[in-house]
Amino acid sequence: MGQKFCTVAVLSVLMQIRGNVDCCSSELKCRCYNFSNDIHADCSDLGLKLSPYFWTNVTRINLSHNRLIQLPNRKKLPDNVTYLDLSHNSIRTFRNFSFKGLWQLSVLKLNSNRFRMTENLSLNVFADLINIKKIDLSENTELTFRILPILTYGLQNSTIFSLYLNKIHCTFGLGTEIRKDDVRYLKHTNLTEIHLSSNRIELMEKGAIHLFPKTIKRISIADNRLTFGTYVFELETLKNLEWINASIQYLSHNPNEIIHNKTCVENENKNEYLINTQYYSTGRIHKAGEWRKLFMAYENRNGGNFTRSYLQKSLQNSTNGSFPLPPNIKKVFYNESGLRYEIPTMSLSENNVEELYVQNNILYSWKGPVEGMKRLRILNLSNNFCSAVSKSFFQYLGNLSELYLNNNLLGFSLSPDTEGQIFASLTNLTRLELRANRISNLPYQVFKELRSIMELDLADNTLTTLDFSISTLKNLQFLDLSENQIQFLTDTNMKEIDRQTDKVSLTLNLLRNPILCNCKTLQFLKWMVKGHETKKVNFKSFENYSCTTSSRSEPFMFSKIKENIEKLEKECNSYMYLIISVSFIILLFFFILLLGLVYRYRWKIRYFYYMTKSRYHGYKSVRSDSQSDFKYDAFVSYADEDLPFIQKMIIELEKNNGMRLCIHHRDFVPGYDISENIITAVNKSRKTVIILSPNFIKSSWCMYELHIAKMEEIYSRDNEDVLFLIFYEAVPVDKIPLSVMDLINQRSYVEFPNDEYGDPVFWRRICKTLSDEVLC
Repeated sequence: MGQKFCTVAVLSVLMQIRGNVDCCSSELKCRCYNFSNDIHADCSDLGLKLSPYFWTNVTRINLSHNRLIQLPNRKKLPDNVTYLDLSHNSIRTFRNFSFKGLWQLSVLKLNSNRFRMTENLSLNVFADLINIKKIDLSENTELTFRILPILTYGLQNSTIFSLYLNKIHCTFGLGTEIRKDDVRYLKHTNLTEIHLSSNRIELMEKGAIHLFPKTIKRISIADNRLTFGTYVFELETLKNLEWINASIQYLSHNPNEIIHNKTCVENENKNEYLINTQYYSTGRIHKAGEWRKLFMAYENRNGGNFTRSYLQKSLQNSTNGSFPLPPNIKKVFYNESGLRYEIPTMSLSENNVEELYVQNNILYSWKGPVEGMKRLRILNLSNNFCSAVSKSFFQYLGNLSELYLNNNLLGFSLSPDTEGQIFASLTNLTRLELRANRISNLPYQVFKELRSIMELDLADNTLTTLDFSISTLKNLQFLDLSENQIQFLTDTNMKEIDRQTDKVSLTLNLLRNPILCNCKTLQFLKWMVKGHETKKVNFKSFENYSCTTSSRSEPFMFSKIKENIEKLEKECNSYMYLIISVSFIILLFFFILLLGLVYRYRWKIRYFYYMTKSRYHGYKSVRSDSQSDFKYDAFVSYADEDLPFIQKMIIELEKNNGMRLCIHHRDFVPGYDISENIITAVNKSRKTVIILSPNFIKSSWCMYELHIAKMEEIYSRDNEDVLFLIFYEAVPVDKIPLSVMDLINQRSYVEFPNDEYGDPVFWRRICKTLSDEVLC
């Protein structure tokens, strides 16, 4: 025994010699410390499965991060222990006498275990902790709110200040409700803060909030599933509440957590955690009705029904349009809570709210005004997808000193505000953040009333110029224009900034803007260098600025800006060659463009040219309003190599059927330009017959006749069917131009049969197509 344990005598001698104590428990691995005669036993992270014995003079015990599966036997703990940390173990159940006689215990940490309720748990299990200041039962997902009646009953006569009950419900379980039975015995304690985050709380029973002690100052109820109910009207009964965090409602938890919480999910499905179906008393189960009787006796002992009058008063206030708030509330968090609506015109009850954080919701429109927050100093409405803010929204928020409106769409509302009415009431504002709001331009007077503004953040927008007035911002000390599209500042901007720096020191952030280095911006670059060297303008991280000579060139850092300015000065003194080159390139571009247009519309241009020329030389169309006044029945377009077929055509159509054909070998007028003859022939003929053959495709004049006929059809005949196609010989598809292929696909055509049986039928079809008379 002497080898295994330190004796009390040796221990007292060691305590007198040095602060580090060699032994304070039956486990030699425990680290022992002496602080002003208080012995601290640190047995954390040792892989212990059972608690060791601790000497009677030990006052602080840390058994966290071990593998304990049950609470330490009461005999192993000293009576005077004031601090007991059993967090991050695997303890499953409470023992009825685990805390018996621990009168001096002030901090009890049981978080991150595997506690669950048992049927034989005594109502007095926590009753001896009369000097307890803080209890942490968080991260015990199988415990559920069924522990609350027992816990609060045991703490009713204690000095409890802080109660941590975060995540004692299954993350993926059913929604829960805070009942009056859960918190009734807290009413007369001195509890100042309670944490109920991550418990899937949806509602609070009417009257439950009123049972919170009047001393409560801080409430955390984040990461739940809160919905609005009548309990909201009880908030103003918390007269001393100063801080509330109701953020992150309806959070989508990672499905991987189901694997780690499999047991609690299964139990939820079996409805094992339904609230208030059973309550526990000393060693025996009490039905809800019996528990209610105990509660009524408790109420009678403490002054009767204490909720009805406050509820009636709150409801009466709400009918006057005033939303109730705790009168002394100072800080409110309601971030990322799924709020999705327009902020309407509303009035709040008298309060002392100084800080309000409502970012990461979907408050898409701010109509307002919001009345009743006269002491509000900090307001954060960032990340709300807001695209519309009324000109009166901030009307009653004149005491704001910090306003955060980042990551919205306010560019759509600020651009039309030429009179600066949106921010007109914020005369005490010292910091305004409008980062990432898709602001492309700002009116000159948009900030005209912000006389107290010291920091203005317009980063991550699409500003290309600095259009708003800086001269009205008399106290401006920091202007963030980073991550915009600003290439340079104008002379007016530079003069305004210089006048501002005569009064106050100004820091200007232009990082990550596409600043240009060319002749046009040379003056701006010199101004930046001068301001940086003289400290007149403080350019944040000046050495990290970059500059490009064009949108395609590689940027260079401002560490070499002086050398580049010298180069620019030389280049800008003789840049006439650049002007000439640019002018030549522009003319060349237009010339190429003109050539392209001429080539594309070449047939149309030729047609109109020759038609105009023919008419100018005295040509008049021989046709009248009657189709019978055409000089020719058809103009035949053919290749010279196919003349034998044309001769046969003359015999069949002219001699045998009396038709009049225009044949270029015979009917073109000598001495005239071929183009003029073609246009005249097409214009004087009722139809144009195309004799398609490989020779036709190869002939440029044949192709010319084809296109002129198409122009005649479109512009002179009102889309009348003028063209008629005859396939004299087969033409390979890959040899046919696209323009001819389109014509073949759009129109009917005939093929020359070239046999004695098919010829009569072929010529009869041609005759009927070309002649209006029934003579064929």
